[in-house]
Amino acid sequence: MITERAMLAAVHISIWTAVKHDRKVSRDVADQHGAHQSAGRYNKQLLRGADRLDELRTLAGQIRQYFYTITLPWSDEGFRLLPSNFYFDLMARMREFEAGFEQGVESFLRVYPQYIEQVRPELNGLFREEDYPDAEKLRTKFGVNLEILPIPSGTDFRVQMSAEEQARVSREIDANVRESLMRGTEDLWKRLREVVAHMVDRLNEPESRFHGSLVTNVMDLVEILPRLNVNGDADLNRFAEQIKHSLCNYTAQDLKKHDLLRVTTAADAANIVAEMDGVLRSREAEPAPGPTAADIFNRMSAYMETPAAA
Repeated sequence: MITERAMLAAVHISIWTAVKHDRKVSRDVADQHGAHQSAGRYNKQLLRGADRLDELRTLAGQIRQYFYTITLPWSDEGFRLLPSNFYFDLMARMREFEAGFEQGVESFLRVYPQYIEQVRPELNGLFREEDYPDAEKLRTKFGVNLEILPIPSGTDFRVQMSAEEQARVSREIDANVRESLMRGTEDLWKRLREVVAHMVDRLNEPESRFHGSLVTNVMDLVEILPRLNVNGDADLNRFAEQIKHSLCNYTAQDLKKHDLLRVTTAADAANIVAEMDGVLRSREAEPAPGPTAADIFNRMSAYMETPAAA
């Protein structure tokens, strides 16, 4: 059961924006131009050059990037599908992230008064002491929180209603779960196709500059894809293995130095993209049960132009 293979997870990160809506200036500007007071708003940047705050924003981006890498789309409410075999990895990394985030907050708060004095002359007449929370209040505006929930199941529905109505609601819950699982599998196909197609595009341009990530991004994805493939899509696992053995044997530097190696790797990558497209088209013609059938192909129609081989 999917409820045993995966769960729902959401990461909530809060950071003080250091931006303040100045109502007085907004009113003054509107009055000067004879405009309605709701025509615009003036937002003040309360801090400038606050590198410690920028470091926290960077860390928040790293947390989100890691979280999105090991999870799949689920809902519009911020929850994503977390395969059970990533649970302990996520918990360990989040402990590290949270510790680093807390240290970053304290580091920022230590120099917070200096940042205020630094920006005071820049804001000049726009400076307001009351715009700046004290350290204790400001600390509450930062946080990292991981939320874990079980995947809903129609059999878990417990409300007093008629048997017919309960069966209907149960079917709707299970249908929504299947739809969400389909989105997750679709996301894996899209990720895999995009990273290989990107390799084709770069390698087919002899003068293009590419970095080590051209290969490492592919390798990183095919390494974790089988663990993300909670639906057990055999074709996804097969392509991951094929890509690993065909496209990840050489570094980006090797591909850049050796023209023949670059051209043959580009051709191999293009063939794999074409083969992936062919699998999805065949699923459209002969729908398979479950969330990896024709709907995936239909939703990915924008990605289905096969790159030309070198």
